[in-house]
Amino acid sequence: MEENLRWYKEKNLDRLSSVLLNKGYLIHGVFSVKDAEERILSLLDKNKKVALGDSWELMNEEFISQLREYDFFDRFGDNSEEIKRASLTSNISIIEGEYVTEKGQIITVGDYNTSSALFGAEQLIVLISENKIVKNINEAFDKVKANEKYYRLRAEKLGNINDGLSIGVIENGNKFNKRISVVMTVENTGL
Repeated sequence: MEENLRWYKEKNLDRLSSVLLNKGYLIHGVFSVKDAEERILSLLDKNKKVALGDSWELMNEEFISQLREYDFFDRFGDNSEEIKRASLTSNISIIEGEYVTEKGQIITVGDYNTSSALFGAEQLIVLISENKIVKNINEAFDKVKANEKYYRLRAEKLGNINDGLSIGVIENGNKFNKRISVVMTVENTGL
């Protein structure tokens, strides 16, 4: 990555970090998606049940294999729908934020297990990247609508059976003290 571009992206993430810290999130800044995977794994506890929401970036063989070393709700085989429902009782949920506003609102799009993770898990780990920063919530919803075909394709590829898009919004992390960890990467993720 060109040095000037990296500097610009890091400055954007620094500004966002200040906002997110004031809203009660735990922040972990990394450079690449690979670094993000390593940081996420470092936040897990082998004695707690772990679930993974919808994420193109984190659904690779190597990362899934590493998650299988934990008490992981492994929905990547038989009975995936049953396992997704059971994963709503996980202690730790890992999801990807589709967008994050300059005011620190995190928008998720996924199957019900992604949106439900916002309410159920004791600990929530959210992956976001610099390219996902948007001005406000309306811009985020406009981007979700503009990219609806992408989200539907992802849902189909992941075997999600719901007809609509499940969209969640995390307003802030203050309600649940130190519950939400945000892993922010300079490297682009998703669209």
